[in-house]
Amino acid sequence: MDWIKENYERALLGLLAVVALASAGLASWEALSFPEKFAERNSPKKADNKTVPPNIQAVDSAAEVAAAPRSFSAHDGSLLVSRPYVLKGDVLMDPLEDGQELHPPIKNAWLIKYNLDYADSGIREQDPDKDRFSNLEEFVAGTDPTNDQSVPPYFTKLRLVKFDPKPFRLRFSGTPDDGQTFSINTKDLGGRTQFLQIGDMIQGAPYKILSFEAKKTTKNEMDVDVSELTIENTETGQKIVLVFDKEADDPTSYGEFAYLYDDSKIRVKKDDEFTLKPEDGKKYKLVDISAQEAVIQDLATREKHRIGRAE
Repeated sequence: MDWIKENYERALLGLLAVVALASAGLASWEALSFPEKFAERNSPKKADNKTVPPNIQAVDSAAEVAAAPRSFSAHDGSLLVSRPYVLKGDVLMDPLEDGQELHPPIKNAWLIKYNLDYADSGIREQDPDKDRFSNLEEFVAGTDPTNDQSVPPYFTKLRLVKFDPKPFRLRFSGTPDDGQTFSINTKDLGGRTQFLQIGDMIQGAPYKILSFEAKKTTKNEMDVDVSELTIENTETGQKIVLVFDKEADDPTSYGEFAYLYDDSKIRVKKDDEFTLKPEDGKKYKLVDISAQEAVIQDLATREKHRIGRAE
């Protein structure tokens, strides 16, 4: 140690010499291994410098996915949201699996699909998209309760309130000149008798005389006059056969309806056409009516629909 202290510079120089020799040896070793490391580069085979074209379809698909990222909501199989459960009474039930509808006839899965609050007791009557159709009406029609452009048919808002038949009684009482003139009594027009010919209109009523056929039959060994006078309702096109001395009735019926879409009242005569707001371009026809129900026809599709009586 004393020698190192006395010959510090010589000792340091010796150490540096040893490090230099070690570095020189390592460099020589690396140089000797160069041929082995670069053997592939010395290969006679030419390098493949062709550029691989990009997969444009994959790029476009990735762009579409990026433009419309997935959203997560409470539904069966959701990654981040638990399956929905509800406490009914003292039992925790799975509305998707237990088979018990919370708001029949609406299916639980339908409520969950549209993210509706199935725990709300009034959910059937609610109208989330404000299109004037309840969740129950949208479920029955198969429309989207969260989209005001997806609505049930407007005629489903009709309810029959009143059936109003207006009878019109007619009686063919004879022909004084064997088929040239006909006497017709209109009981609902004051009971007066009119004398008319083929082609004439019955005064005060939309009936036209079309034809006459003289007919007789035998009853109790006596000839009985059963001649027929055919008339036509010019408003409806309906033909009525009046048999001699027998009363016939052609009731003109009206239907009074409540239109729940805008809480209005509609009065329609049987066989007349009508429209419903807001689809004013669509025409319907009242083709049949009774005290229990009415039948309307879509004039574009020819489909017939039954309209029930208001509760």
